[in-house]
Amino acid sequence: MRRRLWIILLSLSLALTLAAPVFADTSYVVQPGDTLTKIAARFQVTVQALAAANQLSDPNAIRVGQTLTIPDGASQPAPAAGATYTVQRGDSLARIAARFHVTIEALMAANNLTTTTLQVGQVLVIPAPAASAPHSVYDRIQGNASFARRVGAALDWMQAHDPAAYARVDAYITVITPSPYAQRATARPLPDGGCAVRALARRDMSVGMVAAMLYHEATHCYQFAAVGLLTSKEAEVFAYSEQIAFMERNGFPADEIEYYRQVLEYYAGQPDDGRYIPPPDF
Repeated sequence: MRRRLWIILLSLSLALTLAAPVFADTSYVVQPGDTLTKIAARFQVTVQALAAANQLSDPNAIRVGQTLTIPDGASQPAPAAGATYTVQRGDSLARIAARFHVTIEALMAANNLTTTTLQVGQVLVIPAPAASAPHSVYDRIQGNASFARRVGAALDWMQAHDPAAYARVDAYITVITPSPYAQRATARPLPDGGCAVRALARRDMSVGMVAAMLYHEATHCYQFAAVGLLTSKEAEVFAYSEQIAFMERNGFPADEIEYYRQVLEYYAGQPDDGRYIPPPDF
């Protein structure tokens, strides 16, 4: 009962953290080499929303020099010196930092904050982002061309099928590199408040399964940002619960979902003594 209550409370916290703020429409002029997918990723909106906002019957039929309307929900542009932001209901420091492409530490330092707790209506000074800060999760993929292509395809799939899941991946993963393990992806917090994911993107994995794996690791990244380090049992029970929900709402095969239910049961049955729990061997 205690575990179930904890998962419910953490899920409610996540729902509030990811509440979408409202931004005004803006416009963008298509540049050489642009695609609708690249533009959507740059402004953190779905391809469908971008096509609908511009009444595009063929998402591939855009031309250089064309002006596109970027719909509500687009990410904020890089702030100018002295820019401010008023905290909205559902905001968190991690979410605001991700939105403006700055680190949590830089945001806290700019506002002399000693805690990550925010108040609705609080006005924050937004520091200028680092010049090299990537503006979408696509830009944070490191590895060979094959790995980058497969991860990029999974991100495209996620944007098309589950925009809320893509928003979590984009907001909380700082860098994606290939996993050194044949069967395991990992996530770890970075000293600057970001989160590094070592991902799996093998040829024998479907694009949807790569997306599910990224979502799982992004859930760990959310945990690091929102609630801090959890015990191995707490972290995996929540992450696998979220992954299974993702797979169910996106129509994954029943046998794949059942396998991860067994993995979830494995972690749920382990002692919560703070020790590392190895992955199941089935």
